[in-house]
Amino acid sequence: MPTPTTAETRPAPGTSKDEIETPALLVNLDTMEANVREYVSFAEANDVRLRSHVKTHKNAELAKRQSEYGGDSGIVCQTLSEVEVMARNGIDDIYLSYMAVGRRKLERLVWLSEKLDRFATTVDGPGNVEPLQEAAAERGEDIDVILEVDVGLHRTGVAPGEPALETARFVREQPNLNFQGLLAYEAHVKSEAETQAEYETYCAEAMDRVQETVDLLESEGISVPEVKVGGTATSRYSGRHPVVTEINPGMYPFMDVGELEHRPFEVDRTDCAATVVSSVISTPSEDRAVVDAGSKTLSMDTSQLPVPRYRDDIEYVNASEEHGWLDTADVDGSLAVGDRIEFIVPHVCTTVNLHDMIIGVRDGRVEEFWPVQARGKVK
Repeated sequence: MPTPTTAETRPAPGTSKDEIETPALLVNLDTMEANVREYVSFAEANDVRLRSHVKTHKNAELAKRQSEYGGDSGIVCQTLSEVEVMARNGIDDIYLSYMAVGRRKLERLVWLSEKLDRFATTVDGPGNVEPLQEAAAERGEDIDVILEVDVGLHRTGVAPGEPALETARFVREQPNLNFQGLLAYEAHVKSEAETQAEYETYCAEAMDRVQETVDLLESEGISVPEVKVGGTATSRYSGRHPVVTEINPGMYPFMDVGELEHRPFEVDRTDCAATVVSSVISTPSEDRAVVDAGSKTLSMDTSQLPVPRYRDDIEYVNASEEHGWLDTADVDGSLAVGDRIEFIVPHVCTTVNLHDMIIGVRDGRVEEFWPVQARGKVK
């Protein structure tokens, strides 16, 4: 018997969720659509562009929908190979929120800039500006560039104020690079804030630093047309600041345990569209069961563990590659081999990257399928 393909193993439309072979990555379509509407409404109310980050789902069809919902607002990618996947599938307005380094990557980047209707990439200093200029000049192509400013995450980005001014000047000196604005990713707020008031305060403080930098650049004759900010947790706070022109959340259609734990005041289990459905494969003791969803199914790259979507009497306590340990001491009765349990995923972006396919479910039945087209596209 030949090995079945992904297309051959996917459930037929209309299949009951209870008949899907496990483990499988599901998305509740009603919940996903409600989450998207919420962010679209915020963007409209605050007069900012919603350019969604597609590194979460890695699928062009979902990316197109998000762009359309946002008023043809384009998308964000985190890797050059993600850009290539999206471009091949007809998306022509893409921002790469990452620094491309190396001759081969820069050749690919310049080629994409030539082909796409709108494309911009990210820099933060001479080390990635100069090679980009050289690659653009070789092809006679002008590249739109966004300068990343470090407002507290301390990952990439130039410091605000004078260092940002100096780097912006350097970009403007390059004959083939067009300075188009700033990226200020305030993700540090997610790990520091514990209350809604703290999210509001810390995001406002970060955006004030951006405003000061924008004012400085413009006082020196450097126009700053765009200011891009925000992840899922911070976009609806930072996006209220008048300096912001665009928010770039990614996880918001799906949510995950990380969002549950960091923002319990505004996210609960009913907001989590992405789940992994699993089956009990063993009940070795009265207080322990094992499911077929381990660390190769549910990404364990954070401190969070999976949370049962519809049950409060089970706790996911440990994982090996293909096994998930459950504490069932509080279960009234017992679990049986074959019982099915859905888990909210700890980190949705990296969990999606473990799967070939996302299955869209509505009213308990399969309605849509999305191949994870950019799975493994890390270059």
